[in-house]
Amino acid sequence: MDSAMIGKIQKARLYAEEPERVHFEQFRATFRGTNGNHTVTFNQGDWHCTCHFFAGRGVCSHTMALERLLGVMVPVQVTTPTEPVRAMV
Repeated sequence: MDSAMIGKIQKARLYAEEPERVHFEQFRATFRGTNGNHTVTFNQGDWHCTCHFFAGRGVCSHTMALERLLGVMVPVQVTTPTEPVRAMV
């Protein structure tokens, strides 16, 4: 193996130890859940899952599991109020 390749392997190991260097913008994954497979997508900070629970709540065990797995590589989901915030007069 040449020295350039050895250097790249060493650099890759260092990068792998610093996951905060990576920030996902979008991806699609198949999640094998207890009750079947679900498609989970992440796009510009927004999660989506094809499971029934996500449809009603906007979050589910599949998206939460991926957030835990990916850690700092995806932004933390910010919960927004369901009703608009009204300015105090």
